[in-house]
Amino acid sequence: KPARSAGKPLVDNKICFIPALFEYKIINCIALFDYESINPTTTKVTMDNELELASQKLDLVTLGESSTYRLYSKGLVSEEVIKDDTMLVGGLGMSLCDSNDNSKSETNKALRNRSVLAHSEALELAAIFQRLSWALERGVKSIQFFCDDSIILDYVTGKAAPPNESIEAKLLEKVISLRQTSFMSCETFPLRRDISSVIKLARDAIASQTRWIDGDDTNAEYETCPACYAHVTPRHKLEVRSGCFHRICFTCIRDCVSSQLARGDTVLCPYPGCEKELVLEDCRGVVDDDALNLIIHRKKEKAIPVLDRVYCPKPSCNFLMSDRDLLAVDPRQKKSVERTCVECGLFFCKKCHVPWHYKKTCNEFKKSQAYLTSDTALFESLVKTQGWIKCPQCATVVQKNGGCQRISCRHCSHKFCYACGAACTRKKMSCNCSPQD
Repeated sequence: KPARSAGKPLVDNKICFIPALFEYKIINCIALFDYESINPTTTKVTMDNELELASQKLDLVTLGESSTYRLYSKGLVSEEVIKDDTMLVGGLGMSLCDSNDNSKSETNKALRNRSVLAHSEALELAAIFQRLSWALERGVKSIQFFCDDSIILDYVTGKAAPPNESIEAKLLEKVISLRQTSFMSCETFPLRRDISSVIKLARDAIASQTRWIDGDDTNAEYETCPACYAHVTPRHKLEVRSGCFHRICFTCIRDCVSSQLARGDTVLCPYPGCEKELVLEDCRGVVDDDALNLIIHRKKEKAIPVLDRVYCPKPSCNFLMSDRDLLAVDPRQKKSVERTCVECGLFFCKKCHVPWHYKKTCNEFKKSQAYLTSDTALFESLVKTQGWIKCPQCATVVQKNGGCQRISCRHCSHKFCYACGAACTRKKMSCNCSPQD
């Protein structure tokens, strides 16, 4: 249609055209993928989706047909408990970006084909086909897409091939055909950037399939907590934000934080087998302030090497510091064990763990009445009375509750003999003590 300004004729009789927007339909692969959008399919939502799609197409067209876009996606499969049944559930997250990695469009889809979900390589190839088809629906003709799996990257670039007649081989054939026939340019690269937002989209697609309605109330949705298997409403579950995006009920988060902090461990996601660490935002509003402060303290401890950790001996302070940082502030203390707490200003002895003993060496001070009546001396006496031992590396008090004499310090992981303190090397004791009690 001619582009005409209001009330003005066309200049030099030149006609300008707006590039046509084409819809691409892949009709010969539906049986292989069997996917569907996670959005409801009511008439109103369908119309809204069509308007949104048209708007996204127009946004892309205004940047020019020759523009090259970047496509990021992630297909995930997870074993989920739905009511009392355990099943594989798949989801796909996709993000279309410009050449500067500014997101232009995002979406997610539920993957339901059981034969695809049971094979990780098939899932990744299905995800590639879906993302390329999605880009075509938006009028994109020049694309760069990224793989985080080296095997799939070799498949797509022709450096390797899956077994003949396998589902992976059939999917790869469809992907190659789509790349060669539907795009002006389609390049593949290894993934070099963080795609947490895309992973979250995939996890949201999985979560949408794990909910069910109980009773006649259509608003009463429920999910199964994967940690305790309780049936809870979505608003009573927390989505872990540190990268795994597992959805755990509030009760399990509280129990997990309480038990792991009590053991001195790093607080991890309660999902079985997950090793992602809970971030502070995950726990805020779920656990009390004391637990939050302890989480902050544990994270600070973890960031400081064990041998560099220094604690203020003042009971009301007990502030954690890095010895390297203290020496950087006052290099004069390098040859001394005197330190200054940066929180309360107390001068103290790093070795004796008491306020600084002026004009006395550590050995002289330990013979004084001031030391013998101090909390530190009383604790040392308790350690000897109970038969406990200090870790030779970090001086943390260790109590053995069974097993052989070879133990590992929970604080610094140093392995040593509980009887004499000799270090253990290559899983063997370096002393002549009996391995048994």
